[in-house]
Amino acid sequence: MGRQGDRIFQITAERGFPDPWLSFGDSLCDEAALSTELTRAISKARKEPADTTRAEVTRLFQAKKANLRRCAAILDQVLIDYDASGMWSVLDERAARLDVQDVLETWGRTQALHPFPVVLRSLEFNWGYMKEHGVRAFYEMTRGYVSRLQENTERWHEAWNGEVATGVVDRITSIECDLASIEAPMHCDVCKKTITALLYLDE
Repeated sequence: MGRQGDRIFQITAERGFPDPWLSFGDSLCDEAALSTELTRAISKARKEPADTTRAEVTRLFQAKKANLRRCAAILDQVLIDYDASGMWSVLDERAARLDVQDVLETWGRTQALHPFPVVLRSLEFNWGYMKEHGVRAFYEMTRGYVSRLQENTERWHEAWNGEVATGVVDRITSIECDLASIEAPMHCDVCKKTITALLYLDE
């Protein structure tokens, strides 16, 4: 075991994660970071209701929405570019040859700190989905996930605006929406690890 995984790790150590996947993963990490900042800003605005504290909440909602638009645009462009280049068929062939358990063993050396290793389970799901449905279908599914994160943010913003207008605190929507956003890196930051294994498989 470890032959594919160790080789992929060696190439990744030399070259890093390739764009646009690095940018996509980093932006989805920002989704969680912005959600955490937003949750704190809302808490402060509840304790200290003022134009300045509410303006900070508005700024963070705008930043969060802009970041998700950037994520969606990256995926939209990849779908166009890989359609034009024929890259999907190349990736499908590599996904078929990828030894998932071998690569998971390599990642497991550092990513199994928790009894339920979310990163490893997410990687396993991603490669399994690609093998069964195709790599393009996986990124179509991912694009739909980004759309749901956008809808999640709109729902949160509407709830906050209602809270400001009525004075009735809506904690449950903030809790739900924050949890949905902070989960994003567990899937989409993992995406760059998923695709890198295919891109570097034959190097």
